[in-house]
Amino acid sequence: MDGILAVTYRCNSRCIMCDTWQVQGEKTSEIRPADLETLPSMIRFNITGGEPFLRNDLSDILEVVRKKARRVVISTNGFLTKKILEVMKNYPDVGIRISFDGIGDTHDRIRGVGKAHQRALETLKGLKELGIKDLGIAVTISDQNAKDLVPLFNLACEHGVELATAILHNAYYFHKEDNEILDKQFVEAEIMNLIREYLESAHPKNWFRAYFTKGIIDQMYGKPRELKCTMATDSFYIDPYGNIRPCNVMDMPFGNIKEESFPEIWSSREAEKARRCVESCTINCWMIGSVGHLMRQNFWVPLFWITRHKWSRRRRFLRE
Repeated sequence: MDGILAVTYRCNSRCIMCDTWQVQGEKTSEIRPADLETLPSMIRFNITGGEPFLRNDLSDILEVVRKKARRVVISTNGFLTKKILEVMKNYPDVGIRISFDGIGDTHDRIRGVGKAHQRALETLKGLKELGIKDLGIAVTISDQNAKDLVPLFNLACEHGVELATAILHNAYYFHKEDNEILDKQFVEAEIMNLIREYLESAHPKNWFRAYFTKGIIDQMYGKPRELKCTMATDSFYIDPYGNIRPCNVMDMPFGNIKEESFPEIWSSREAEKARRCVESCTINCWMIGSVGHLMRQNFWVPLFWITRHKWSRRRRFLRE
């Protein structure tokens, strides 16, 4: 079981692909640490937002979920450097992914905040100095930053961290539905350059990231997923107000953890209805929260792709 928790939709970014910051809810209505006590045992648990470090009780949330999951990772924009380092010095076993949607001014423009790249980089360096091992940067690929994909990979390598990828998409809580890749051929070419870097890496994990990133191209063109989505069956998403949903794309709550225990919600008729909707979903999104666990469960699928493309990439790379 994997889980995702958006601890708040409050945000100190002004991203061009998300208007959540314009429709921020009341923090008094947000989920409390005690509401999470009935969560199941999990392999991976992602804390996201909004900006998670705007929660003053994030440490209390971590105290609960670290007992539930083998691996906990927080997604952050990295702006609140001092606060992030203050919290994380007590949790060296918790992972961090910092958003880098480009190099320098490109990142600042996409995030809508001056010196965003500088602040995120300061946070990255500070976390490295703290000794955080599970550390990486993450990019949402768009027309505006595709040219920076290989430079971002080089930045990650320079600091000895991972680069995670996603493609521009729409989600119910973005409060906008016009996100779209316009120049697909250009973006595809830049993504393929990144895939080559992954495959040429000496680190096997990067080979699997190459497979995942190939799926991003398929998503961009609306192709069916190679690994069937199983959200609401072995993974879930909880919004800041306790609503449990299949994922962060489908606006289909099937219970509230502030009102019922997780086991009660998970075995309910509403949950079964949500699972049927996932089975018939045609969105075909391809994000690590809904794919990562499937790559682990069906490891031979990416392994076969890697075997075909890593050692024969010069002859037929991604032509199939």
